[in-house]
Amino acid sequence: MEKGAEIEKLRREIQVLRDTVSSLTRTIDDLKTTVIKDNVTEKNLDTRSDYRIFQDSESCLSHDASWIRLMNLLQDTGAGLTAAEAAIRWGKSRSRTSEVLNKLVEEGHLVKYRDGREIKFRTADE
Repeated sequence: MEKGAEIEKLRREIQVLRDTVSSLTRTIDDLKTTVIKDNVTEKNLDTRSDYRIFQDSESCLSHDASWIRLMNLLQDTGAGLTAAEAAIRWGKSRSRTSEVLNKLVEEGHLVKYRDGREIKFRTADE
C-alpha cells in the first residue's frame, strides 16, 4: 500500500474513533441525566455497582476505545501475538497488556493458546 494511502486510511480510522467517542459521551451524558431525574442520589451512585460507570466516564470511554484498538491489532495479525508483542504495538506496558488480554479471553473475545514455548492471543473468530 502506498504511504499516502496508508496515512489517509489511518486518518479515516481516527475520525471514526473520534465520532464513536463523541457519540458515547453524549449517550453517557443522557444516561446521567436520566439516572439523576429518576431520583438516584449521588450517594447511591457510589454504592451501587450498576452506576459506577458514571463516576469516571472519561476513563470508561478511553478504556473501550483503547481495548477496541488492541482487538483490531490482534485481528490484523492473523497468527496472533504474545503479550509482549501486543504491548509494543498497543503502546502500553506488558503487564497491563497481559491483564487486558486475559480479561478479553475471559469475556470470549480472544483465544489464548500455546505456540511452542510462547503463549499467544488471537481473536476468537479466527
